Amino acid sequence: MNTDKFCMEKTKLIQIIACLAIVILFWIVPPVEPMTTVGMKVIGVFIATVLLLSLVDTVWPAMLALVLLSRTGVTTLNTAISGSFGSWIIYFVLMSFIMTYALNESGFTTRLVAKFMSLKFVSKSPWIFTFSLGALGMLLGCFMDQVPAASFMLSFCSKIYQELGYDKKDSYPNIANIVTIFGVNIGGAMTPISHSLIILGLGIYEGATGKAISLFTYLAYGVPTGILLFILMAIMIRLFAKPDMSKFKNFNIENVINKQNPMDLKEKTTVFIFFATVVMWMLPGIMNMFVGSSSFVKALNSYGITFWAILSVVLMSVISINEKPIIDVADIVNKKINWAILIFISIGVYLGSAVSDKATGVTDFIGEKIVPLTSGVSPMIIVLIITFITLFLTNFASNVTTITVMTGVGVALALSGKSIDPVAIALTTTLCGSCAFVCPSSFATVAMLHGDDYSNRSKIFKYGIAMLIVTTLIVTFVSYNISSMML
Repeated sequence: MNTDKFCMEKTKLIQIIACLAIVILFWIVPPVEPMTTVGMKVIGVFIATVLLLSLVDTVWPAMLALVLLSRTGVTTLNTAISGSFGSWIIYFVLMSFIMTYALNESGFTTRLVAKFMSLKFVSKSPWIFTFSLGALGMLLGCFMDQVPAASFMLSFCSKIYQELGYDKKDSYPNIANIVTIFGVNIGGAMTPISHSLIILGLGIYEGATGKAISLFTYLAYGVPTGILLFILMAIMIRLFAKPDMSKFKNFNIENVINKQNPMDLKEKTTVFIFFATVVMWMLPGIMNMFVGSSSFVKALNSYGITFWAILSVVLMSVISINEKPIIDVADIVNKKINWAILIFISIGVYLGSAVSDKATGVTDFIGEKIVPLTSGVSPMIIVLIITFITLFLTNFASNVTTITVMTGVGVALALSGKSIDPVAIALTTTLCGSCAFVCPSSFATVAMLHGDDYSNRSKIFKYGIAMLIVTTLIVTFVSYNISSMML
């Protein structure tokens, strides 16, 4: 007869005990002025939570963090709950997930692939075709969550390899997979549309400064940066990769693209509502360029981006075609939403604002103790270091954790008097925190790339590390400088 007993994996138990020991240590160690006792306790909770989320679990540590923060003196439990899971950011991400699901269900994503891959220029040469796969992945990554985009593209590419007659050990599929998934991840870093990581970074900045970064501002930063990164990736792959492309001789893309029927009313309506919402997200930023802070722009800003996202979901739920609504929102919420991700993001947003709270003294500590260490150091060198650390961490560990930590550090350093633009550095750490290329532990899409039968891990590491270096240089010396001049 089996006897039940309390038992846990030894490594996990040690990790949990070590993290709780960190909390205890920071709660009993005297603070270093101007940091306060409250600040020491919050820092302890911050470090322990980041480690628990990275090493142990992605849900319950976020819940524990709320309880611990409520005992630090920086907040109450109800306020912490309201500021985390009750934040507008979480509701916006939820609405974005529903909108993206509706777009996929309508068949528009599949139609977009068929249309793009049937363009004449795509089949002009094997290299053009390969980079077109990456460009398609980037396009999908711009408008939908990277994980379903990566899953769709890997499946689509698999059909192509089979039609071409490539074996899983052949070099061409290895390179094509890298180009495609790197394209998806670059696209995901380019826009805040349906991308919770970007919203997380923007939320941390808002929590620390009390000011918001518009979606248009992020697009003005992210889109040119992403396009430049994709072009440089393509050039690098073209120069150094030597795959066997001989099997393209008699290849016909029509063999792997399903014939598309005309768009039905449901698909047309879904697409219209989705992209009309995207336009309303960007319109205030665009209008501000031409008419400044006019009453019309102020009126648009008063609605906020969540208003249009909610309205979009409501419209899709109410508008019925053949007596059926476009989406069954109850079914989506109950069965299709990853609530663990929402909880994970919620504590990431709130931890940043808790650390930056005046009661902690953390900002004053950075100003008095850390900023002087950078005296005589060029602001661009500081930006370079922050950019590299962000990219390094996000390529080997959790990107949510990286964005939470590095955006908080970057903004705090900028606000402490160093001549670093706080908006530009927040944009930089947010984009870089979304650029994962190297390890499976960095992001689900990279794990999918490593696990695909047509992938070669050594090549992924080789080109992934190269992209880490390229991204560091481009974001630091091009994107940051341009954004700081524009803002």
